[in-house]
Amino acid sequence: MMPTDVLANLGLAQATVATLGTVMVIGLGFLHRPSRSALLWSLAFVLAMTSTWVSVTGAIVGDEGVRRAGLGLMLGAPALIWSGFRARRGVRALPWIGGLYAVATAAVFTTVTDPSAYGLSFRLAFVGASVFAGLTVAELRRAADRLERLALPLSVVSVAFVAVGVAILVSGLAAPAAIGDLALARVINGLAMLVFLVCATVSLLYFTSVSPSGRDSAANWPHFVVTASDRLRRAARAQEPNWAVLSIRLDDPAQVRSAAGENAWQRVAAAFETTVAESLPAETDLGSETRGRIVAVVCRPDSVLREHVRGVLRAVTELDASALVDVQLSASIGWVPAETGDFDLRALMSAADEAVTAATRRGGDRWERVRL
Repeated sequence: MMPTDVLANLGLAQATVATLGTVMVIGLGFLHRPSRSALLWSLAFVLAMTSTWVSVTGAIVGDEGVRRAGLGLMLGAPALIWSGFRARRGVRALPWIGGLYAVATAAVFTTVTDPSAYGLSFRLAFVGASVFAGLTVAELRRAADRLERLALPLSVVSVAFVAVGVAILVSGLAAPAAIGDLALARVINGLAMLVFLVCATVSLLYFTSVSPSGRDSAANWPHFVVTASDRLRRAARAQEPNWAVLSIRLDDPAQVRSAAGENAWQRVAAAFETTVAESLPAETDLGSETRGRIVAVVCRPDSVLREHVRGVLRAVTELDASALVDVQLSASIGWVPAETGDFDLRALMSAADEAVTAATRRGGDRWERVRL
């Protein structure tokens, strides 16, 4: 048996971290840059904070039912974090799953009285929460900014969460007679959630501060222009072939914006930016001066770039935005080899815009390439 003061101190530390994380995610994240994903992440921390204080209160007053209820509610937080990343990607967020899981685990924990049955339900519930941590890893792998340094803590701790969940379940099944002994499991659970909350706070504050494509759209446009211009100048001096500028634009943006409304339009545009970033090579320079239009500077042979261009068009048409707008999304692309404009970014962007306008006039969902 673990000393009671160890568990109590761990619970207080967990509650303190959850409270600080909630203040930071709401104050520095959601209020600073409101979005549906930031709202869901804020709700995840509110749930974690509330549940930990409920659990601590139950332990202090000696009410086991209250303590278990708080513990069960806490396990819904990873599902809400996963829902936030789905919202960031522009697909159905499914936040009700997190709420349902929290209520269900709390109900099970408070109604099961047999020690062995409770031990098994606790281990299964922890594994269930770790499944959502694993799904979060899958969502992170789809994000264009997944390799940013501040995105890594959540990735690493989510993988560790899955491993701990499996280990807790396996250890219980390997020794059925001791499956009701949760002293060590409670300490491991407390430490795991503590580390998870710290890492989640760091990474989620980063994700709330940038657009889904890893760039702050118009705010970072000047930086993109400087970086891309310098890259093209160096390519011209080195006589490097295969450089090109793409102008990628949503078809009928005014119609989509009118049909969706302003808030949904912002999410549609964010999903479009994410889709484009994921469909092009990772080292591509991307800039967006206005929502719904992206400029890409990329170096690939024509045959390879052609497949990427087709992939972008296909990915945009397959984008599931039905929950946001009742309009089929598509895009058009203007493609200009860098040699055509003597590697001058402004001239190349102008030519690419003319090409994408021509593609739109021909019905959209296509690309036009300026010939040398």
